[in-house]
Amino acid sequence: MYKIVENLEEANVFNQIWMECWLEKGFEFEFSKGLTELLLIKNQNNMNVGTIEVKSYNLKEKNNINQVFPFYKLKTIQQYVDQTAELDKAAILKEHRGENLDRLITSLAHFAEQKEIKYCVALLEGVFCKALRRVYKMPMEVVGEKIFYKGDYVIPAIIHIEKLYKDKKDYSWLMKQWPGLQLLEV
Repeated sequence: MYKIVENLEEANVFNQIWMECWLEKGFEFEFSKGLTELLLIKNQNNMNVGTIEVKSYNLKEKNNINQVFPFYKLKTIQQYVDQTAELDKAAILKEHRGENLDRLITSLAHFAEQKEIKYCVALLEGVFCKALRRVYKMPMEVVGEKIFYKGDYVIPAIIHIEKLYKDKKDYSWLMKQWPGLQLLEV
């Protein structure tokens, strides 16, 4: 389902995937600083098809996400800052979209459960945000108006990821992916 990036070779694959997706969409590149976890999303054939970057979140740090939208002012985030993460570089290669979006979300939920993350703050691309809300019924809140950022409009949102992994049975698409979910070893 997913593999945590552990070496330079895997980091290069991770960067290649998200950068290809960003180029396709016309987004500007932005490389992260600080504590991050990089996840390579695998398809049913164990092929790398997507990425997710999960960053530690800090109320005091005036990082890029807080400069775009003031998540740090929201009471939920202030209350659970130690259990909040920033979601970035959620991407699936064009030829693998559709059938692998549930894998990407399931991987995020599994990772979040392992790390005891309650909330993810994110700047979501519009179509991705709609898919999460309408198709996947993600427990999330849109917390602001769309904002133009790095080449497209983004929607500031809080994903209630703990609700997703605690209520797996309520998400039939999640349950199809979750049984036997394991980290893939190289």
